[in-house]
Amino acid sequence: MSPNEKIRLLQDISGLSQSELARDVGVTFAAYNRWVNKKAIPRKEALLKIDRLLEKYGVKIDLKLSPVFAKKSAIEVFQKKHPSILKKILARPDLIEELSLQITYNSNAIEGSSLSKEETREVIFENLALSRPTLNEQLEAKNHHKAFLFLLKHLKRRGKVTETFMRDLHKILLAGIRDDAGLFRRESVRIVGSYVPTANYLKVPLLIKKLFDKRPERDKIDFISSFHADFEKIHPFADGNGRTGRLILIAMLLTENMAPAIITKKGRKEYYRALQKAQLEDNYEPILEYILNAVLRGYRIIGS
Repeated sequence: MSPNEKIRLLQDISGLSQSELARDVGVTFAAYNRWVNKKAIPRKEALLKIDRLLEKYGVKIDLKLSPVFAKKSAIEVFQKKHPSILKKILARPDLIEELSLQITYNSNAIEGSSLSKEETREVIFENLALSRPTLNEQLEAKNHHKAFLFLLKHLKRRGKVTETFMRDLHKILLAGIRDDAGLFRRESVRIVGSYVPTANYLKVPLLIKKLFDKRPERDKIDFISSFHADFEKIHPFADGNGRTGRLILIAMLLTENMAPAIITKKGRKEYYRALQKAQLEDNYEPILEYILNAVLRGYRIIGS
């Protein structure tokens, strides 16, 4: 983990202010603030203190292992803090709105939507009809919000993440936009900006069945990350695969009592690079670490 990642993780897990953490590390607030804002890097002695503090809060630090190890253990700490992350979200309408805004804005922006976050808020919560973005973009935002609410309702009823659930999400996302919403594609497609070959459309039904029939043989988040990369490679629909796949990812995480992954527009290039590593080279470590970071971002929204 980078020094900045450790500092941010320490703040998230401890719930302490920068002033309190600066005191615990033994530096001034100004010095600590420079670390937070990436204007300076902690010295070796300070980094050791940060490691010890992280271990105090339950994060396992092992310099011989990759950052993935520490991030997984940090998520385990959050899971103990939040025995039922879904119940916490469902109990707070303000949290549902904030998560839906973040997920809807970023997921649509990754796919090229020109709506700003504020415009997304106006469209999905105030039901405003805006003049600048296209009607399709506004409908995409409304549909995505509805799909997220459907996802929460489905999980509240103890619904499973199945092929039927996937189709239902796609129907909601593409309602009023495409006539083939919820239907597998019947033509070849390519992923824009990617060299990854998608599945032959004739094989899509079987490949999707096999994917959803898979059971974890390793850590749950390892399985969920590889599932996401494999789903996007199959690309079962003519459009809306990215948005559908990211909602399935969120549903799988919530089912395993982990925060929703907040995959951001800002991190789009890194996200696509990580997916391609998995899809072209069978190297799933980058997408695993990317999703771990996105889950920790979700915990920052949910708070303590």
